[in-house]
Amino acid sequence: MKKILATGLSLLCAGFVFAGGIENKTNMSTGYLRNPSRNTEHKRPEAAFYNIAGTAFMKDGLYIEAGNQFIIKEYKNTFNDFRLTGVLDGKSYNDETFVYLYPNADIVFKHDKWAAFANFGIYAGGGKLEYSEGTSATSLGFLGRAQTSTDPTQAKTLKALMNNHSLTVTSITYGWQVGGAFAPADFIALACAFRLTYGTQELELAMPGTQTAGYNASAIGISGVFGVHAKPIDKLDVSAQFAWRSKMNYEVKDLKNAAIAAGFGITEGKTFRTDLSPVLNAGVGYQVLDPLYISTSFNFYFNNLATMNSVLSQTDNDFDPSFEIALGGDYDITKMITASMGVAYGKQGVTTSANNVFNPVLDSFQVGAGVEVRPIENLAITGGATWVKYFEKDYSFSTYNVTLSKPILLMFSLGATYRFPL
Repeated sequence: MKKILATGLSLLCAGFVFAGGIENKTNMSTGYLRNPSRNTEHKRPEAAFYNIAGTAFMKDGLYIEAGNQFIIKEYKNTFNDFRLTGVLDGKSYNDETFVYLYPNADIVFKHDKWAAFANFGIYAGGGKLEYSEGTSATSLGFLGRAQTSTDPTQAKTLKALMNNHSLTVTSITYGWQVGGAFAPADFIALACAFRLTYGTQELELAMPGTQTAGYNASAIGISGVFGVHAKPIDKLDVSAQFAWRSKMNYEVKDLKNAAIAAGFGITEGKTFRTDLSPVLNAGVGYQVLDPLYISTSFNFYFNNLATMNSVLSQTDNDFDPSFEIALGGDYDITKMITASMGVAYGKQGVTTSANNVFNPVLDSFQVGAGVEVRPIENLAITGGATWVKYFEKDYSFSTYNVTLSKPILLMFSLGATYRFPL
């Protein structure tokens, strides 16, 4: 039954998805929480991530922007299998860890037809998952090993551990993006950027009376980003941007309890890949009235072009492409205050046999709103909030059925931008 536990754990290091694809993240700024349609952004420095060509249409100056998100979440996986009646069927496992630090920063220098920019953020992952009572996968693993044990004392111990263990997983991928943009004419701009990602993963499986087992792993990835922003007619913006795959080769290090880890095929120096998928971003925006700008955004994730396995599984997870579509608007109430609101729907490329017990990857609908206040010239302070409704999904691993859900996900953010005029 070691195979059952390994199968159940094989997806444990997938990114903690708040918005975006299987691994990739899109909630990269306070502006996104106010209005998730960001792909035609060309007034604020967050264009350094969402629409790199749009930086060439910003006002001249040096822009510095920083923000932080606060995330309230609950992840749940529940057994839904009559074969486990009286043993595990109906039992739920929860993670309710809050995220207090989720930063981002953007810098843009714009002069004449040229712009240079840099972005920093959490491109995948995002924090810690703590299952104080274990998970459906780990509990099933202990149960399976108990049922096949020929030692009654060992079987009793394993059944006790089934209901008395904990799992902690941390996954963070930091991203940096640096590039430049050029507008050869008033109606078009082109841009390219270099993207560097650094991923870290940690796992700890704690069992009473047994030394904690776990490991650390890290990886570095590089990729390119290309963008175009066109203004075919006055007040109309059309943008497209493509980021290639970030190939992430992780290497295991700092094993805890190597003997137990080796039983699951985890050894010092072992490598595995968990890539960030290629993504195509497109957007259309229109200045309907002087104070009202409306836009729509579309993100498509080529999950089939990325390798997504884990330390316990060298077989690629069979994910289909994902997409996200958003609609929103920004309204200038006064010269000092802009109100924003938007909605988005995300369709993930998961199946009943390709998902994540620990961090469910689910289709979602979200609503965001917020304000941007400019108390003095060149300074903008912004706040935003997003509520996300996730649609629960059944998942089958090792022939057993589990219902995955995220009952709670609320995100709040504060940020500030200052422009140094040239």
